[in-house]
Amino acid sequence: MTDHIVVDVEIQHNPEKFPERWEATDKLGVACAAVYEFREDRFRVYGPDDVRALQDRLLGADRVSGFNIWKFDYPVIWGMTRKDWSLRALTPATPQATLNLHADDMLVRIWRALGLDEREFTDRHQGWGLHYVALGTLGRGKSGYGEDAPKWFQAGLWAKVVDYCLHDVALERDVVAFVDRHGYVVNGKTGGVLKVPALKPGSLR
Repeated sequence: MTDHIVVDVEIQHNPEKFPERWEATDKLGVACAAVYEFREDRFRVYGPDDVRALQDRLLGADRVSGFNIWKFDYPVIWGMTRKDWSLRALTPATPQATLNLHADDMLVRIWRALGLDEREFTDRHQGWGLHYVALGTLGRGKSGYGEDAPKWFQAGLWAKVVDYCLHDVALERDVVAFVDRHGYVVNGKTGGVLKVPALKPGSLR
């Protein structure tokens, strides 16, 4: 069995503190990351002091799934802007280029299935977040809002951040497994059914 994992990250700092807001991926910091390992059927939790170990785990996997990992989770984990992250992915023998070969970004797959370019966010990109996709596809959604995680972290409520992160990564795991098995997702907001093809390795931008 291949080493297939799912990753989700929660951040330390409220994006509203920065002029770039959610684009400030180089400044947000890792509060918590949760990884689900299909082969071992187990979860792993990484804290702010475990970022190097988390990076090594991601680089060592055969396939890394997640939701918006290419534009958010990965740049946050490596402390880079989205632009610099994407540019580095074009350079051979870099971590970014390696991860581009193994990354399975479910949100990008959905956007491409809709005929949308993930590099140019428009109103048409909205409505396909994890909550609505999981709600329609699995019958259950997120337990809260990502904007709350940095507030909990700053208040010292790390266990609450961990619980939230684990819930998200379990949802992502189940969505990925469903798509692998059935090839489609359902939008819990509109009821629309969407066939979701696989990503071509190395195609993320």
